[in-house]
Amino acid sequence: MGNVNNKRNWSFCMRWLLAILGILGVIAILTIPTFYYYLKFHNSFMLRNFLAKLSDDPAIWGTFGDYLGGTLNPIISFLAFIGLLYTIRQQAQEMKATRDELERTAEQQSRQSEIFNLQQFESTFFSLLEQYNKIVETLVKNVDEINKYNRTHNSIDSFINEIYEKYSEIYQSNVCNNQIKINFYIANNIQQNLELKRYFIVLFQILKLISLNLSNDTYGNTNNKISIEDYLSDDEKSREKIGNLYINPQEKIYSNILRSFIPNEILKLIALNCLSINSKTFNNFQGLLNRYNFLEHLQLGMEDTILPVKHHDDFIWLYLTTIGIDNITPSFGNNKLPTKMVELFNESKSRFISILNDQSNKLKRRIETLKGQPNMNTNKKVRDIESELEKTIKILETLQNM
Repeated sequence: MGNVNNKRNWSFCMRWLLAILGILGVIAILTIPTFYYYLKFHNSFMLRNFLAKLSDDPAIWGTFGDYLGGTLNPIISFLAFIGLLYTIRQQAQEMKATRDELERTAEQQSRQSEIFNLQQFESTFFSLLEQYNKIVETLVKNVDEINKYNRTHNSIDSFINEIYEKYSEIYQSNVCNNQIKINFYIANNIQQNLELKRYFIVLFQILKLISLNLSNDTYGNTNNKISIEDYLSDDEKSREKIGNLYINPQEKIYSNILRSFIPNEILKLIALNCLSINSKTFNNFQGLLNRYNFLEHLQLGMEDTILPVKHHDDFIWLYLTTIGIDNITPSFGNNKLPTKMVELFNESKSRFISILNDQSNKLKRRIETLKGQPNMNTNKKVRDIESELEKTIKILETLQNM
């Protein structure tokens, strides 16, 4: 602003200076001939001593006037042209200064608009965050009821159920105790719980709000801006677009604030909610989790040595590794949990296959023994054992093909 004012003051002074010089020039042009005329025809002293040799012939004076006019006209025209160029230059500078001022005004208005939009966003964000915290409080109060294991539910995929039951049978684990806080009942029935469903809806809307309002590219690339149209479909393409676009640092600030409110137990539920063996998909939700590395702080109490599935952490990593987490791997960020899960699963799978082979051999030997003692009771036992053997072989084949 100081430079603009200085330029304006300098231009104002120059205009006044040129105006004064122009007026003085006009006065000189009018005064000098008049002065000479007076001296020639009315002042006897000057006439006698200095101007006696000047001609009295009007024709000569006319010729002299033409000469003087012919000489002064180009000079005056040139000076007028210079003045015109200067005026044009001054107008151009004024227009440039005006444009600069308008640009600064527009930029200031844009910043004010951004501040206003950010204030509106923060108002909505913290309002939703308040609702979110209330839901979390409700979930914490009802966590025992939500996570209670119920064997009468048959909603879990049969393959996972058989693996879990086989682990329990082989290691004689007490899988129905209160240590199971998150289990495979929630894995497929999480949407049936109204509080959990409400929780994930609010969480998704908060993350969506962040992406829609703060995804502006600081380098001006408008293609990186997430729009509402990106959420109209819920498929792999939308997941990839939402998860892989440029992330404005401001987005991370608010997503990290939200993530800091989430307990580790809820992070486990988020992971289970977004992955499913059946036809249910949450591609846009997965994209948002990937975008903000939302599971980066997820912790599972996995041991360095393979142990039987005794608690929910063991089940969760087994479940996630079994169904595959490729869709949400970016959501773990710098968390090494996915790599560790794969390593432990491969080791556990090898150990489990070995145990199932031993179990299968025992069942086969038992069948052969019972067949050597044919009677009605043994026939029923043989059928039961053969059924058990068939399940064991099926699990073995499935594991070996993974």
